[in-house]
Amino acid sequence: MTEKENPLRDGFLAEESQQGGDDALALPQRLERYSIAHRRALHMSKYARSHEKVELADKLHSCGHWLLFRDYFTVGKTLLHSAKFCHKHLLCPLCAIRRGAKYLQAYLEKLQLVQSEQPGMKAYLVTFTVKNGESLKERYYHLRHAMTKMRDARNSHLSNPRKNRHVEFAKAIGGVHSIEFKRGKNSGLWHPHVHMVWLCYEKPDAIKLSEEWKDWTQDSFIVDVTEFHNQNDIVSGFMEVFKYALKFSELGLDDNWHAFETLSKKRLVDSFGCLRGVVVSDDFTDGVIDDLPFIEMLYEYTRRGYSLRRYNNIDVETGETF
Repeated sequence: MTEKENPLRDGFLAEESQQGGDDALALPQRLERYSIAHRRALHMSKYARSHEKVELADKLHSCGHWLLFRDYFTVGKTLLHSAKFCHKHLLCPLCAIRRGAKYLQAYLEKLQLVQSEQPGMKAYLVTFTVKNGESLKERYYHLRHAMTKMRDARNSHLSNPRKNRHVEFAKAIGGVHSIEFKRGKNSGLWHPHVHMVWLCYEKPDAIKLSEEWKDWTQDSFIVDVTEFHNQNDIVSGFMEVFKYALKFSELGLDDNWHAFETLSKKRLVDSFGCLRGVVVSDDFTDGVIDDLPFIEMLYEYTRRGYSLRRYNNIDVETGETF
């Protein structure tokens, strides 16, 4: 099977994170997502091995090979209880899916707290791009440099509004962003951009923001400001931010490997203002539901996807199988 036959979808993160995603009836769809993701990781494992990265290849190969679920049948929930993860989210789609879901969960919890303490703010999805280029590394640093200028201008204005000029970014009380790269459809060059969620009392002016961005980048003016359609449900906007890692896995293997080597130690997600300080767990499992009976189900990856290998009833009081 080629890497093109079952392409990863942006919707994977939505499916993973939606309300009821741990519903027992949704397990077959969940296993299908993980099968497609693991299959891609196996392609990357072979690629890494061909470049004599044996240790990394072994991690990619074993990541998600076994999945242990607990079916809490009295409440209709099935949780991922245990699995081996490589945590190489720029190469491994399974880790990217689980990581994105964890980020989404953590930031939505923080958002609920902020909204209760500071009511009246609206959320906006703000996107900035810079001119396409041949060098991924150069374009990354160019984008980061412009973002630093924008941040410094915001901080300068907020620290001394009378002395320092106002910038549209200063309207954001807080937010979170992710940096994304892909190949331009027509040019074939690296296309860098950053998705941000801004929380504001006053709507950002897209025209002024475009002028400011051109001043900071010297080569780009394309920005987009979109108010969330439903301010009571802004999950979709946050998904746009946190699905970025999956984009790397949509690249060809050569480009995906190059992106990993170039960006693996770079900060691609960050937050500011009232959304700063969110702690995201690096535990990619679902946890447990205490004091409820469950059935353990162990799945193994095969060429046809995940197959059930063991099915155990667990006595919740003694921990014994029967």
